[in-house]
Amino acid sequence: MDAIGAGRQQSPPCILLCASSVMIRAVARGFLLLMMVVAARADTLDEAVAALGQKVSGRLATSEAARITSRNVSSLPAADAAKAQTALTRALQRRLRNPKLVEVALTISENLRGYLLIAEIRREAETVVEMAEFRIAVPVSPPPSAFTIESKLLWEQEARILDIAVLPDSMLVLDTAGPARYERHSGKWDRSAAIEMPLMVRDPRGRLETNGDLATIHEPGVTCTVPIALPPAPPRCEEGGRFKAERNTQDMRDWRGEFFASAELGADTLLAGMDGRIHIHDAAHSSQAVFDGGSDFAVITACGGRHIALTGTGDATSPDSIALYDLVNRAPVRVSEPIELPGPVTALWPAGEGAVAIARNLATGKYAAYSLTLDCGR
Repeated sequence: MDAIGAGRQQSPPCILLCASSVMIRAVARGFLLLMMVVAARADTLDEAVAALGQKVSGRLATSEAARITSRNVSSLPAADAAKAQTALTRALQRRLRNPKLVEVALTISENLRGYLLIAEIRREAETVVEMAEFRIAVPVSPPPSAFTIESKLLWEQEARILDIAVLPDSMLVLDTAGPARYERHSGKWDRSAAIEMPLMVRDPRGRLETNGDLATIHEPGVTCTVPIALPPAPPRCEEGGRFKAERNTQDMRDWRGEFFASAELGADTLLAGMDGRIHIHDAAHSSQAVFDGGSDFAVITACGGRHIALTGTGDATSPDSIALYDLVNRAPVRVSEPIELPGPVTALWPAGEGAVAIARNLATGKYAAYSLTLDCGR
């Protein structure tokens, strides 16, 4: 018998031993998987956040404090996602005189077993990930909407609309060619005057403000004042101002840096940041919370409060929506059903107690301006 034959005769005991080892490992994996499933089913959102908070806290040095950002890529309701961020922020709060801030990115995801909380602890040299699972056994119906957003089409045209102001006897439309004045005759808006102020910015933005007989126009790198009557005389312009030159962002040259939109809400400042998210800063300019909400928002003061109209998070190729939110413990809670628009929102500005939204109609390619008001009857 050769060596190969001898080896073959000795193989059955090894096969039995190896099979036993594989079986033990398989049983162990199955037991661990069962334990994970049972734990996932047993954990509530609060328990999962508490468990994740302990894990993340154990990863932080005594001199470090966490700065939480979050995003929800699951079907978890926005109110519960905001609750998770708030609860994790509280769980990781530390009283330090000069803390070293560590970015902790919270992602809410889901799999076949349920929801998953993922915390990425980001430092310059490394990123550490901790996770916790939970399930919602019984779906909770959202509370009825407190308000209704009503939209009214004000104007539509081929050129990109930047802002619009409806006055008692006229309407000013600011587009990429400059401001134009319209007057109503027999139920129809007729163009009566215009001033050429062409914009060459790739993604232009502009703001139109009226005060008495004057209109102030903010465009990238320049601020101009013109009479509302818009005579053919050239506008009075000064370099600088609200929008950065050759950009579509605002910059007041203060602690806020560059941003898309800004508003005061109580003692807090809300900023639509360069990352397309809404940042909340306290009176000391310290970051307190971050949440998803598109790159535009407007504060609406109707119905006895200050509410936030937020755009969706779609891109320039899909229809957009706008919904109303209140902040509860610096987390957004939706208080209205969203209104759907025929295309992406290109501008959203406060106007009186309501707001003005500009959207590009994907079907026609035209730009449309809508007046947004609240129905307080609900």
